[in-house]
Amino acid sequence: MRSTPRGGLLALLNDASYLANGQQVNVSGKDLMSTAKPYLITPAFAFVEYPNRDSVPFREFYNIPEAETVDFPEFVKVLVFLGWLNLEKKPWLKEGLTWAQVMQQAIGASDANESTLVARVKELCQFPNESESRRIISGLKWIGLFSNEPATVRDGTLLDTLCARLETLMKYEEGERDLVMLQHKFIVEWADGSESTITSTLEAYGEPQGHSAMALYVGVPCSIAVQLILDGVFETPGVIAPYSKEICDPIREILEAQGMGLVEKVL
Repeated sequence: MRSTPRGGLLALLNDASYLANGQQVNVSGKDLMSTAKPYLITPAFAFVEYPNRDSVPFREFYNIPEAETVDFPEFVKVLVFLGWLNLEKKPWLKEGLTWAQVMQQAIGASDANESTLVARVKELCQFPNESESRRIISGLKWIGLFSNEPATVRDGTLLDTLCARLETLMKYEEGERDLVMLQHKFIVEWADGSESTITSTLEAYGEPQGHSAMALYVGVPCSIAVQLILDGVFETPGVIAPYSKEICDPIREILEAQGMGLVEKVL
């Protein structure tokens, strides 16, 4: 997730392109969350996957021309559908409204009573079953979108107003820490026709009283690269993307020596 709710939510509206079975697939931002599906790394986490912007060039960037597939969404999809990720200025969205009144205007409900709002959400979203309906509705209640509390209106847009709420609800509390999870997965067909699944996985946690995992795993590789330039290991001038062994291996070796490497497995 990005460093702010706004950045994270906007990322879920990006158009995407990827390769699937050798064919390019294009997805518009409004449909992005509809493509999400479960992704198992470990039973401890219930992750989902969805395409991230344009993945097509990475087949060439990573020099794997033979690659055929380079690649909480249901809840986010509902927020999109109900208009809460809309960036347009709303003339009616002003201070003095409650969250329920904002929701009423956003979804075109007849009044701001919770029962009316819930019924309207169900009417618009057409949930596949009652279990999914309860799950999504309870999430909207947790955010407070049916409440009579004064809404924190920001910049006259539903997206920014929602973000103002999420910044209060989702900030780290004392003693909490972040998690960074990354996995590369390769399904390889060998010359003899056999198949292997190769994974390279990072599971990193921040320190509650120290650096976040995100800060460490963004900042330390950058710092290592700067040091390697100063030491004369990297001599090529200009801006260079880290796609070659000449660039990646020295950085990776130092990261592994610091205990910041990935765990590789052949399944």
